[in-house]
Amino acid sequence: MARKKIITTLLSAFLILTVALAGCSKKDTPAAEPTKAASGTATEAPTAAPASKDPVTLTLAIWDTNQQEATEAITAEFTKANPNITVKVEVTPWGDYWVKRSAEAASGTLPDVFWMHSGQFLKYATGNSIKPITDKVKAGELDLNNYVSNLGNVYTVNDENYAVPKDFDTIGLAYNKEMFQKANIPFPDDTWDYAKLAEVAKKLSDPAKGIFGFAAKADTQTGYWNDIIAFGGSVLSPDMKKSGYDSPETIEALKARYQMIVDKASPTQQQMSETDPREMFKSGKLAMMFDGSWQINDIYSSEIIKGKWDWAPLPKGKAGRGNIINGLGYSMSAKGKHQDEAWLLMKFLGSKEAAQIFADKGTAIPAFKDTQDAWLKSKPELNLKVFPEQAQEATPYPAGSKSYPVWFEKEAAIMTPAFGGRKLIEDAAKEVAKMMNDAIAAEK
Repeated sequence: MARKKIITTLLSAFLILTVALAGCSKKDTPAAEPTKAASGTATEAPTAAPASKDPVTLTLAIWDTNQQEATEAITAEFTKANPNITVKVEVTPWGDYWVKRSAEAASGTLPDVFWMHSGQFLKYATGNSIKPITDKVKAGELDLNNYVSNLGNVYTVNDENYAVPKDFDTIGLAYNKEMFQKANIPFPDDTWDYAKLAEVAKKLSDPAKGIFGFAAKADTQTGYWNDIIAFGGSVLSPDMKKSGYDSPETIEALKARYQMIVDKASPTQQQMSETDPREMFKSGKLAMMFDGSWQINDIYSSEIIKGKWDWAPLPKGKAGRGNIINGLGYSMSAKGKHQDEAWLLMKFLGSKEAAQIFADKGTAIPAFKDTQDAWLKSKPELNLKVFPEQAQEATPYPAGSKSYPVWFEKEAAIMTPAFGGRKLIEDAAKEVAKMMNDAIAAEK
């Protein structure tokens, strides 16, 4: 029941997200509310710690260097309101982040506060590694109604709340406008389907010069999971009891992506493993790629393609437009030495003031209501609205079960060689399906 509740809540939340965003003010977003010294809710800065308290240092762990600046700006504001509390922002790349958190959970040394991902949530909640904040919610210290479309209930199991909402994300099609203009090809728009994507990718490719039309990367959230949904397949069945990798629709989607590598409309898997497609795109060697809203600042930092690129919706497949949506939260260690101070930090991180800082810097789409407009305006030259607009059609990230960390870790080891031509796509997909089903059956 717990797993079903999480996915049901997540799906209903995201399906009505566009409606919620449409209700946001079309006027300039109000300035962030001032820090208040009195006891406040999540719409305000947290209560300042008494000046008589001893100095305390908290660790806030994140995985994205692109969000470090905004995060440190937020923690600086927190320290202004709580002079005795210093916050150390610790950045660990995604590839190592959960390995480190897992080891810390086993030894009881998790950071005071850290980013939580829906795919890892149940492991830490059921393992008693993160502290429930239900009492804070019931006491009115945190109002979950302040977050769009029930995002506040995503990290809930057995009627216990375990995280403060941070943001949400979807996937877009990034494209190099200059490459399209030189080839006299109209920019991608919401009429595109996968056949059009493949056709244009081939036209824009010049393998001899190291230029490619599309990055058919063997990736999940920013790659073929979106294709699978668009073609009518699934990663997991709705009840999360069976893999969808062995369905004809899923296999067809995977083959369509791989075919772009075969047609030399995409770099090879080896080339993409040596140079990340995002770096190819930033250097002007790649015309199109799928990527997440959280990567906007990284691409934006490139001087080579500055002013030469934009976003479009993902192409449509036989079953419509596929798009993976997810949201992040903040959780706190159940065994931290400074839990009162950690809660003050958590509450501030979930405040409108903190969301406004993230929005203004364009680092992520904040979960706090009435702050999304500021995010859209953070880079007015880019078509950022494709990200919240696609939320209506999006499918929740396929997590929420104890087996997720097991099968997700093994999936890449099976699919990546297939995209490298070392095994048949269909065989690899069926191998993933069996591995996933075995992992699901072994859940305890």
